[in-house]
Amino acid sequence: MSKDSKNIGAVLAVLFLALLVVGIIFVVKNAYVDEPKFTEQFLDQTDPTVPTATTTEPPKDTRIALFETTDINGYLIDTTSGDPSTFQYRMAYIARAVDNARNSESYDDVILVDAGDIYQGMPVSYFTEGAAMRAAIDLMGYDAVSLGNHDFDWDVTIYAADTFSTVPSYEVGEYIGECDVPVIASTLCFTTNHNRTLFTKDYVMVEKAGYRIAIIGYIPDYSADIDAEKMEPYEIHDDLSEFSEKVKKINEQEMPDVTIVVAHDNPEKVANALNHEDVDLITGGRTDTAVFGVAESGIPFIQADKNAQGYAGCTIVIAPDGTVRVEDANCVSIVENPEELYDTSSNIGNFNADVLALSHAAWDAISESMTEALGYIDTNVQSDGYVDSTATTAGNFVTSLMLECTKDEDTMIALCNGAEINANFEAEDGNIYELSVGDVYSICPNNNRWLIYDLSGSELAQLLADGVANSAYGDQVSGLTFTYNNNGTAEEPDIEIVSITLDNGTSVDISGTEAKYRVVISSGCANQPGSVFEGKEALHAELDSPVDNQSIIAYLRDRRDRGQVHIPTDSDSRSTWLNEPSE
Repeated sequence: MSKDSKNIGAVLAVLFLALLVVGIIFVVKNAYVDEPKFTEQFLDQTDPTVPTATTTEPPKDTRIALFETTDINGYLIDTTSGDPSTFQYRMAYIARAVDNARNSESYDDVILVDAGDIYQGMPVSYFTEGAAMRAAIDLMGYDAVSLGNHDFDWDVTIYAADTFSTVPSYEVGEYIGECDVPVIASTLCFTTNHNRTLFTKDYVMVEKAGYRIAIIGYIPDYSADIDAEKMEPYEIHDDLSEFSEKVKKINEQEMPDVTIVVAHDNPEKVANALNHEDVDLITGGRTDTAVFGVAESGIPFIQADKNAQGYAGCTIVIAPDGTVRVEDANCVSIVENPEELYDTSSNIGNFNADVLALSHAAWDAISESMTEALGYIDTNVQSDGYVDSTATTAGNFVTSLMLECTKDEDTMIALCNGAEINANFEAEDGNIYELSVGDVYSICPNNNRWLIYDLSGSELAQLLADGVANSAYGDQVSGLTFTYNNNGTAEEPDIEIVSITLDNGTSVDISGTEAKYRVVISSGCANQPGSVFEGKEALHAELDSPVDNQSIIAYLRDRRDRGQVHIPTDSDSRSTWLNEPSE
């Protein structure tokens, strides 16, 4: 090693020792310095460079909005005003309400269901064979629909449900599509083998806000309200105890977070037959009344008004621990301010644009034939305008026209089912109502045939008694008046006909079998099981008998062309209930 190298090494050693001494002194000095005390003032002085602790928010409830419609009866649009400027675009309005919920931060998701009776009624649905309503269901994004009794008025397997157990395809102008909305009716079976039908599902599972929702369909045995020929292949196993067990099995199999029953029946009645541990909500239909509440069983229920006059809704709240409750149950009427349903520039924000455009397309497809004027009425004709315990002004109107249309056959009495008449024509404040072709299809939507029979006095009395007890046998009548007692209850009537008097003054022997009285009756009534017409032969074969709406249109056209443009109406009572309880 050279001398220079040794000198450099010595210098480095001295420097290392100096640094070591300095370090020892620093450590000793700090060891005897007092530790700082955390005073309140010190704690209040937050160093901005030091991150503060964050607080974790507790888990929040999940809120799912549910909307229900039911008994829409083809009311995509209410065209009964006859004036396109005052048509009510009801489904487009309801669709916008659903859109608002889907776009709202108040809800995590939305469920949309319908309880049945979707298609029959308004001409836009009737003349498009239900396609307009099927398109609306698709565009609005329904999660499931059930079947009402009127969904059987046409072939249910063509117009209301397909082989995939979904709503069938549609074509309305440029609106062409396949609808994959499930059709649910867990109690509908085949008569041949008593197995479930293949064109409906028991239930459907949907995912909403990350939760699994079971939507189960229930329909009651409304077969008596359906043309026997159309109902012949099917039977309805509607025992609610059996249905309750079915619900339990579905829950065990699917383990849903929420269970909803969509029923074409009184929702409170169904709710009281089920267990709140199994079902969270019932949505109902068929009774044509907007209702909501909580049944004695503890199960909440809702039901919308008929004819798309509004919707029912609630909020399904799922807590972080999985418990479910229903809040904000309500029924919303959209017809209290009808001008809000008109398609005007000021109302453009009231409607779903797609459903509104579909509504126009549906009307365009049928408008030319629908607006033809047939004459006018100057008093109201209403399906709910009761003039006695059973007769309505609409029922009187239709049955009177039945007699006029068939007078060449010497008919004396006419009957039809008031439950099949849904339209109302109002001539308010002394004004007139111009009756159009479309109106006739609205009031007679089902293409029923008119069958003619000769009945004895005792058979006529039995027919009237059956009609009072069950409208399906014919509760609307013209050509006579009668008196009766109900020796049973409202729920289980026992009707006794006391007297019958024809309009010509003839008193009918209600136990007689010799004298005959010619009756024209709607085929849906005549074909009911157990009716007085079983085993009887009509004057004409059913396929050769007149169709109700077509016959009335032809008759009114003929009158109009002969200058008879005023169409008579009738608000006279048809029956007197002798032992009616006093209120």
